[in-house]
Amino acid sequence: MSAHRSVYRKNVKVAERKGAGGWLAERLSSLVLVPLTLWALWSAAMIAGTGYEGALGWFAQPVNAWLLAATWLVTLWHMNMGITVIVEDYIHKRSTLGLLLGLNTLLCLSLAVIGLLFITRLAVGSDPLPAGFGV
Repeated sequence: MSAHRSVYRKNVKVAERKGAGGWLAERLSSLVLVPLTLWALWSAAMIAGTGYEGALGWFAQPVNAWLLAATWLVTLWHMNMGITVIVEDYIHKRSTLGLLLGLNTLLCLSLAVIGLLFITRLAVGSDPLPAGFGV
């Protein structure tokens, strides 16, 4: 049995006064993603067809690397919040809930680190992966 008891008035559950901060953060991340996504689409159109050297030249411009890193991090933050809400809404078993929330956080943090590593390596002119990795 849960230690937390929900309060009802006239058979309607009373708000628990939580969730407004998460709701606002989701909306703010959405607003930030609109111009970043438009910039990313425009940038992709500009480097299309320039080949590997053109892409490296694009990455060598610091503003592009910074904006791409910001886009990547805000996208992952937004994804983490969205999946968290879905898991909290539909998974009710505490052990499963905790496991899924932990895996969600681990996945998003791992993708953030890997993405930033690749962006940094490309920005300094290195190959995205060290020699011997990949195809």
